[in-house]
Amino acid sequence: MSKKKDEIEMEDDVTLLAQLLDENNTENVILFDEEGGEVELEQIAIVPVDDVVYAILRPLDADEDAAAVFQICVEDEDSLIQVEDEELASKILDIYNEQVGE
Repeated sequence: MSKKKDEIEMEDDVTLLAQLLDENNTENVILFDEEGGEVELEQIAIVPVDDVVYAILRPLDADEDAAAVFQICVEDEDSLIQVEDEELASKILDIYNEQVGE
């Protein structure tokens, strides 16, 4: 099964969803890109929208304001797919900012 260009897989020793949803987890998320390179990200938030769950993650080497939005896919195996649609990503970030503002 081929992977989409923007799909990143989680390490095998823990499921992606378990790590992202664990409120006590303080560890950064370690992902692998399609070339097998390790990417370390800080979890900012989990945002459910319209029966889809999104994760907002920030690469450790990025600006404080920089973040990426990923859709959590758990159908066959846990994976993250980066949201490329700027309008959808902005919507997810706006929802998060509204929640933080409360």
